Amino acid sequence: MTIDLLTLSIALSLANVLQCAALIGLALANRGRAGLVWWAAGMGVLAFGLLITTLRDVAKVPLVLHAVSNALVGGGMLLLFHGVERFFGDRGHLRRLLLIWLLLLIANLLLASTGDMPPLRRILFSVVVAICSFLIGLRFLCELRPDTRSIILFLAGVFIANGIFFALRGIVLATEENWLIVSPPWQTATYLISIATTTLWTFGMILLVNWELSLEQRDALQQLELVFLAQPDAVLLSRLTDGVFVKVNRGFTDLSGYTAEEVLGKDGLTLKIWRSPEDRRHWAALMQRDGYCVGLEMQFRRRSGELHTCLLSSQTVMIRGVPHAISIIHDITERKRMEEALRRSDARYRLIAENATDVIWLLDTQTARFTFFSPSVSKLIGYSATEALAFSFTDFLAPVSARYVQAALNYMLHEWEGEDLIAAPPWKAEIDLVHRNGHIVHAEIITSFVRDEEGRLMVLGVARDITGRKQAEIELRLARQQAEAANRAKSAFLANVSHELRTPLHAVLGFTLLLGRDSNLTATQREYLDIINRSGEHLLKLINDVLDLTKIEAGRYTYTAAPLDVRQLIADLQTLFRSRAEAKQLRFIVTCVPEVPTVIVSDEAKVRQILINLLGNAIKFTHHGMVQLRVELAQPSQLLFVVEDTGIGIPPFEQANLFQPFFQGQQAAPDATGAGLGLSISYELARLMGGDLTVYSEGVGRGARFTLALPLQTPIATLTALPEKTPALRAVRLRAGQPIYRMLVADDQPASALLLITLLHRLGFVVQSVADGQEALDVWRIWQPHMIWLEVRMPRVDGLAVARQIRDTCAHTPGLLRPLIVAMSAHVFGDALSDVLEAGCDDFIVKPFRESDVVRLIEQHLHVQFEYAEPVDFTMPVAAIDEQGYHAEWCQALLHAAREANFRRLQALAAQIESDRPDDARQLHQWIETFDYQTITVWAETLADVQMRSRVV
Repeated sequence: MTIDLLTLSIALSLANVLQCAALIGLALANRGRAGLVWWAAGMGVLAFGLLITTLRDVAKVPLVLHAVSNALVGGGMLLLFHGVERFFGDRGHLRRLLLIWLLLLIANLLLASTGDMPPLRRILFSVVVAICSFLIGLRFLCELRPDTRSIILFLAGVFIANGIFFALRGIVLATEENWLIVSPPWQTATYLISIATTTLWTFGMILLVNWELSLEQRDALQQLELVFLAQPDAVLLSRLTDGVFVKVNRGFTDLSGYTAEEVLGKDGLTLKIWRSPEDRRHWAALMQRDGYCVGLEMQFRRRSGELHTCLLSSQTVMIRGVPHAISIIHDITERKRMEEALRRSDARYRLIAENATDVIWLLDTQTARFTFFSPSVSKLIGYSATEALAFSFTDFLAPVSARYVQAALNYMLHEWEGEDLIAAPPWKAEIDLVHRNGHIVHAEIITSFVRDEEGRLMVLGVARDITGRKQAEIELRLARQQAEAANRAKSAFLANVSHELRTPLHAVLGFTLLLGRDSNLTATQREYLDIINRSGEHLLKLINDVLDLTKIEAGRYTYTAAPLDVRQLIADLQTLFRSRAEAKQLRFIVTCVPEVPTVIVSDEAKVRQILINLLGNAIKFTHHGMVQLRVELAQPSQLLFVVEDTGIGIPPFEQANLFQPFFQGQQAAPDATGAGLGLSISYELARLMGGDLTVYSEGVGRGARFTLALPLQTPIATLTALPEKTPALRAVRLRAGQPIYRMLVADDQPASALLLITLLHRLGFVVQSVADGQEALDVWRIWQPHMIWLEVRMPRVDGLAVARQIRDTCAHTPGLLRPLIVAMSAHVFGDALSDVLEAGCDDFIVKPFRESDVVRLIEQHLHVQFEYAEPVDFTMPVAAIDEQGYHAEWCQALLHAAREANFRRLQALAAQIESDRPDDARQLHQWIETFDYQTITVWAETLADVQMRSRVV
């Protein structure tokens, strides 16, 4: 079968027109995809060039159209190349391609203008088509991907095959002997190849676009699936016709508590996720009417039955002609809880802000205007919150306060950075506000810097009305001044009373002591002197109690810590109170647990004073039974002294007031002595030492228990016992060979002066006395005494003035003997010691004083030596045990030490028998440690009787 070339040309033109139409449709269907328009344009230009070629074969046309036809075919191929570049994301080189086409057009026009040279035009045509085909094929090969590999290879092969054909065609035309004439087979092949390649690449391009579309659709579906599954909210797809769930994500299973298998194929009513069918019907009505719903609040029921508040948003979608609803359920249960908590918090804040007496306010630092006032501002300054917002902050302040606050605010804003202000501690100040009616309101403000919701720097403040407090402070200051004046008056009164009482008491006790040394006194006279002495000592104790209480109240009592032998202390107390207890036929029991350290650190004088007071009260108010002193450890850091008795007891309602000054219970005996200060002083002393004093009694007739708790402190160096105290010795006279010292006694009280003169004369001093300060100065100038005993309070010139004049005169007058001055006074209030030392005195002695105090001062300042009365020394027995048993001398020493309750002597005697009689020594040590002196006495008496009978022949 022979195919006419004209027919092939027409077929090629029609094929290209159809291919152009197909590509135009493809481009219109995929407007958003780059390159397709250029493909359609390229095929259109190519088809237009081939149509001109067909016209050239039908009728004779000018040579210019031949040139244009070839140029259009080349331009179409260039546009196809540009379309491929754009399709694969390149920007392309449209201007460069347009320049190439213009050059191609010019070349064809030049060939046409120089005469009809078909071979050259055909060679140029073949070369252009071959090059463009190769470029397009290579560009396709650059985009090889696994998912489009086959289609890319197909298109690249089509274009490369087309390029190869036209390259061969150009070569053949160039080497043909009769190159002016193209052989029919090449013409036929050209048309057939062109029809085939254009059809194939058009088909391939359409296939590539569809494949790309399918890939994009697949990726889009995968992304949608990922979004669907990864959405933290519950997402589900359900049919609107019957409500059956088609697809759910993990968020839905987490929210509902069901698995996906349990949910799919069922509807919400079956699963009971709706609180009620009415809720579901309301949602279905919205979907039927509007096709969607947004933010529908619903109560979602979980599998467990728990209801969660959720927001439901749904959209109708058509899937294969069936209406479906894709829904997103957002759980807002926690948000609702937070909103409810915020609402309650806001309600509480409003309740506080609206009802608080303090005023809460906010001040904008940029505008210096208030942005908020709590309603209580009306109570503070008389303006409502709305009215107050119209004023600046200086409008409310008195002028002085306004300047002060403004300066403080400016300083903080200019000196500190913003964040430093936020972190700064609150600023507190007292200011004066001007009330609406004009009077001044004293207020206290507390401010801090904060940032509001817009990040602006604000001053948050609280203002409090302190007018009443300021008035109370004024009244308190006046009351304090009055109290201080009253306290000074009390101190002056007590000082005078103390002086007036202690001065005659000094004479009473002193002369009683001197009379007691008279060996010619009868027993009755000694008994009377003992009564006088005991009464004087009791009166002195009462006076000292009052003074101690006053010192405690004034904070002048001090705590002096020193090593204290606990067992020696309680042994002394047993010796002191044993006779009193025996006189009332009471059992007096003293115990100390072994765990108590031998030596502690405390103030022995104060501990002794407290325990003497407690034991004295216990024996006083106990008429039968026993009084017990126990020392034990309550905890590793606390030592307890417990005084317990079987006495009259204390009513519960009195126990709370028992440590108040001057309190005496109703159960106290009518003839009981004391001023009710002992327990009060003991309590304050215990607190001063860091301890406590407590009382417990079950009631009247049930006894009482007082517990002194002290912090347990032990010395740094371990001590087993303290050195034994040297017994006090009585000075008799100056030792022979001592200088004769002159003593001047200046005292306006004759009895006190006589007592001191008598003591000094007996000790061997030369003494003169005067009755006032002026006489003292006169005698001092003439007589030049070595030591002056100077009463502070004297007529004419007081003692301190005398001391100052003597010191000044001695400092400016060479040759004068500078005397030692000892100030004397019964006045012990205030800074008596510092006053006398500042006046120039060398020491100070308080009336009433003892003979030993006078001797101590003389020894200390004059460095003289005295002869002392010899004490009766105790000598340890040479042997404790002999052939007949215990030695009589040892038995008598043991009996004597037990009766004296001499703790150390008993320990030494027990140590003598440890090697020979270990069992007896162990038992004796146990009695000593428990202070069971009565049992030791009985045992010692038994031993003495046995020794006496064994020696009778």
